[in-house]
Amino acid sequence: MQKHREFFAAEDDIERPERKKTVPSSPQKVRGKFFIAIIALTVIAGSFVAGTGVFFFYRLYLTLPTLGQMQNIQQPLVSKVLSKDGELIHEFSIERRYYVPLDSIAPQLQEAVIAIEDRRYYKHWGIDLRRIFGAVVVDLARGHYAQGASTLTQQLARNVYLTARSSLIRKLREVLTAIQLESCYTKNEILELYLNQVYLGAGVYGVQAASQYYFNKPASRLSLNECATLAGLIQLPERYRPDKEENLQRMTDRRNKVLAAMRSMKKIDKALYRETAALPIVTDLQRKTGGNGSYFVEMVRRYVSDNYGDNQLYNGGLTIHTTLDPVAQDSSERSCGRQIMSLQERLNRIFLDSTHAERQLKISRDFFEKHFDSVYAANKERFKDLPDSVKLRQAQISVIALDVATGAIRVLIGGRNFTESKFNRALHARRQPGSSFKAFVYAAAMDNGYTPATVVLDQPITLVTSDGEWRPENYDKVFNGPITIRKAVAKSVNLVAIQVLNKVGPQVVIDYARRMGLKHSMKPVPALAIGACEATPMEMTSAYSAFPNHGIRETPYHIEKIVDKNGRVLETHQAHEEEVLSEQTAYLMCSLLRSVVCCGTGAKIPGLGFTYPAGGKTGTTNDYSDAWFIGFTQQIACGVWTGVDERRSLGAGVTGSLAAIPVWVRTMIPLHRDLKKIEFRRPETGIKTEMICDESHLLATRNCPKPVAEVFKSDAVLDTCDIHGSGKKTGSSNIIRLFSAPKSQKSKNATQKKRPLMF
Repeated sequence: MQKHREFFAAEDDIERPERKKTVPSSPQKVRGKFFIAIIALTVIAGSFVAGTGVFFFYRLYLTLPTLGQMQNIQQPLVSKVLSKDGELIHEFSIERRYYVPLDSIAPQLQEAVIAIEDRRYYKHWGIDLRRIFGAVVVDLARGHYAQGASTLTQQLARNVYLTARSSLIRKLREVLTAIQLESCYTKNEILELYLNQVYLGAGVYGVQAASQYYFNKPASRLSLNECATLAGLIQLPERYRPDKEENLQRMTDRRNKVLAAMRSMKKIDKALYRETAALPIVTDLQRKTGGNGSYFVEMVRRYVSDNYGDNQLYNGGLTIHTTLDPVAQDSSERSCGRQIMSLQERLNRIFLDSTHAERQLKISRDFFEKHFDSVYAANKERFKDLPDSVKLRQAQISVIALDVATGAIRVLIGGRNFTESKFNRALHARRQPGSSFKAFVYAAAMDNGYTPATVVLDQPITLVTSDGEWRPENYDKVFNGPITIRKAVAKSVNLVAIQVLNKVGPQVVIDYARRMGLKHSMKPVPALAIGACEATPMEMTSAYSAFPNHGIRETPYHIEKIVDKNGRVLETHQAHEEEVLSEQTAYLMCSLLRSVVCCGTGAKIPGLGFTYPAGGKTGTTNDYSDAWFIGFTQQIACGVWTGVDERRSLGAGVTGSLAAIPVWVRTMIPLHRDLKKIEFRRPETGIKTEMICDESHLLATRNCPKPVAEVFKSDAVLDTCDIHGSGKKTGSSNIIRLFSAPKSQKSKNATQKKRPLMF
């Protein structure tokens, strides 16, 4: 044990290295290291925040409008549709806005807007720091948002480039965009953009559209009262709009606040302030004049959309000059409404006659008729399973009126109600033209050996067709015996037209109809003479327009020109005409068809109030399913069709004279309000007038008791009457002469001149 102690004691005596003594750090050194660490962390955090901020603002900058966008602000503008006289008839837009320069805006309106929205407008550079500070103080004092601080430039930036959604990011973008705008535009340019951009209630944007809507005048002619009213709308347009009675008191208070702001800026004096503040706010809402013209407007919309695109149509500020006559359109639409009501009452009675629906409902017939629409609507489900042959039909109508010399469409109605049916019957309904087709038969006849004085025997005939024997009849079931072409046209004698078609040749007549504009299927059969084919109202009316236009058919059109927002003409109408008849034949047809109006199936026209020299032709199809009248003066051609889409009867006795002529008259009267009464223009050459015997229909002698004037082509060779006077003949030779074709004009076909005109 002792040895062990000695060993350890000896080991302790061994020399060891001397250890360093630890000296405690001073408080100053500890604090220094702490501060260095804090600074380092601050620098790192600051750098991170700065980098993040730089990145944030860089990303924000990328979302701002480019310089090109800033310098080329495109505001959506209304495209206007104007009538032939320059009146507004329709607008296409998403935002209803008309752009006008600053000098076309009343100075007091400019002052009113600045006074109420941005008093320091001409002093700030896009944002108003003083106003921002004041707004913050007011908001804090009241404990809620009470005052905005956006300048006009900021509002413009928001309206053009941003959304109304409130957020910090949007506000920063608004501020930066406003500063950019101030660098791109002068103050007046920004004010002009703002006044054309701002929303002012009722779906209108910009002061010009608002001025026209609320006060029916341009923004350049506004009174101080009206200027203050429009300026007051900016804050809450729908709440303040003055066209609503419940807003008037609020709007009056707001208007007076605007006036007070103008007074404080010394834009008006105290006396003017008091005088204007005492005035009532009176609106004069803009009202469209003339007819609705929905089918016409839709035709315009389709054309512009197809050729220029929807963006140009609804946002491009186009001015579309059309051919429509709104006064005549309005008159025609009102007449169509009355006529449709009358025709529908007939159809309602047909429905009741065939179904006895009043018995099923256990109500009286009179009550059902007087309250037909409401009773039928309430029981529509009960009637839906009725056989198709007895179902209720809706009467339809179409009207088309053309300027004879140009083809311009002056009136267009495509159906009873555009809301119910967009189908434009004037353009696209393929219907049988009935006796109105006879005009093409007689036009062909005038070039193939016939004259207005040619006599044809109206008698029963039997024709063999592919469907068997056909025994056509006249409308009145009467046979007239010997009758001239003129009288046959006036009385619309079916059997004469059929015989003439067979003599001239069905294919010849088809060629004439095709040349005059009929495009649909026509079969070379005898029934073609009385309209056994299909044609649209536009085709028929356009074809008839060639008669008063010396045989020239102008292609119908509806747009005169289209002008863009900068005044550049995008297109103008280019006339397209075609000579479809000789001038002489066209004149003979005008003369023949005038007989219809003076003393034929259209004789009621003068009595209805239209006294211009006119010609035309009625048309009624089998079972009274179509009723037409197509007529013309020297200046205007107009066609009216009535019928049922399902090709069912309008009712017994509903002829073109009854159903179509009243609407035709009410359309033509306003179309001629500024036109002179003129006779059909006679060709300078190629036509002669001769006195003919009213009995023999040959050249009259001094012994003929009833000579009448008749027109012929100049080269027509006429025989002299031989049934009156000393040279009169007796016996069968007179009868043969009476029913033979007179010698025609010098024809290439000599046999045609002597061909008998009877069966």
